[in-house]
Amino acid sequence: MSDLKKKKILWVVYDFYQAGGQRYVYEICKTLNKEKFDIDFLKVAPIGNDKNWDKEYYFQPTLDLGCHIFLLEDLLKPNLQNGNNKVLEKTKKVFNKLASKITIQHSDNESTKLKAFLANYDHVNFSGLNVYLTLCTENKLNPENGIIHILTARFQDKKNIYEHFIKDRHYHFVSAFSKDTLKFELAGFSNFSHTYYPLGFETVPYEIPQIQKKDKPHIIAVFTRLSSMKPLDPYFYAIKLLLERGLHVELRVYGAGDPEELGLIRQLNYLYIADKVSFPGHVESIPELLKTAGIDLLWFQSNNQLPAGYAALEIAMSALPQIFWDFADIGLKNPIGEVFPSFTSLTEFVEFSEKLLYSKDLRNNLGKQQLEYVQLHNTIESHIHILEELYENNGR
Repeated sequence: MSDLKKKKILWVVYDFYQAGGQRYVYEICKTLNKEKFDIDFLKVAPIGNDKNWDKEYYFQPTLDLGCHIFLLEDLLKPNLQNGNNKVLEKTKKVFNKLASKITIQHSDNESTKLKAFLANYDHVNFSGLNVYLTLCTENKLNPENGIIHILTARFQDKKNIYEHFIKDRHYHFVSAFSKDTLKFELAGFSNFSHTYYPLGFETVPYEIPQIQKKDKPHIIAVFTRLSSMKPLDPYFYAIKLLLERGLHVELRVYGAGDPEELGLIRQLNYLYIADKVSFPGHVESIPELLKTAGIDLLWFQSNNQLPAGYAALEIAMSALPQIFWDFADIGLKNPIGEVFPSFTSLTEFVEFSEKLLYSKDLRNNLGKQQLEYVQLHNTIESHIHILEELYENNGR
């Protein structure tokens, strides 16, 4: 297929760190049919903006897909087409050639420049609500070719994450929310389109070697970025109660962030469990860690029984069992809850954890069910057609 017939797709992203939203975009772009779509990126944040991460993990892999990456700070400079920009070397080599094919408005008005740039594309994808707000609301833009991918949920923010949206303006949202959950999530919006698209990846199972654990503690793990948007309180209380029930157990919380700065160490000291909870930091390869860490059970967050993020789905490929604390129970029955048990009662959460820790057979059976469910529902090759059809039908 010639370039003239390809749809031009732009992804507006904040950064390329190794987190769930960034992986969501990468998995999509890796799987989209490159014979049908040309893909560019506009990166909103400067390189290395977040000191909690040592590198922008998906930057180079994105370039390796053949995508081009623009930096917002360069796009807004008057001398952009002269090549005076900070785009990394691989992109810099093709930058002048690429810039000659698109419209870049030379103006002192940033909104004018952005509007002209976005108009070069058939579809502009915003990877998250905040990315849209940062680029569009602050510049009084609402591109008609825009598609907003919802990668967070109401429960994750102290404020209403939708408060700066104009509720009667038309938006096209993409999310993994069911119709009933969407009514709760987008309450107040009167004029929007929605495309259902589940989290997807290559669902390849991997085995975890059996580790002899005589006289060693049961290890429970949580994988999450350390942030006030991702509460850990229920897990701290649960580990405290398991210890008081006499279980020999430890909790490991894996993820980027500073537990001291977030007040987590102070919480653990108040509960007298600081010696039973550790923060090993960010893990680049979860499968490799699981093969040696001796983890028995995993705790995760859910949103109306829906596992909240890629880590839970990826870990399901190991057949290690997971249970969930539901941070956004809105009283709806969700079939996935039968396979990924979610709780809002601390007593029930602790009792079920205890039952699993005492029974290897229960753990194995639950882990197997979860693996089979994810293979059936989250294999990206089975769902990528949803976005491809959306792009080919001009967002309808």
